[in-house]
Amino acid sequence: MKITTHKKFDKAFVKLTVDQRTAVKQAIVAFETDRLDTNLRDHALKGKMKGLRAFSAAWDLRVIYREEGGFITIILLGAGTHSQVY
Repeated sequence: MKITTHKKFDKAFVKLTVDQRTAVKQAIVAFETDRLDTNLRDHALKGKMKGLRAFSAAWDLRVIYREEGGFITIILLGAGTHSQVY
């Protein structure tokens, strides 16, 4: 699995607090290790975000991503609280 970041993710990541950045980094490592980890609460999104997926980095902290290509290439698109990313 290859994970890359989009500039939207980079901009959102910089705006997070130090604790939130740490939680996002830990969640990404957990995601790389085991995408099916139930603690991540990975799920498909609906509506205007259809085709994207999200996983949880903390209680109210989400990471938005999209899978691309024939191989698993994860492009991280956003990070923030529930209300910030949805």
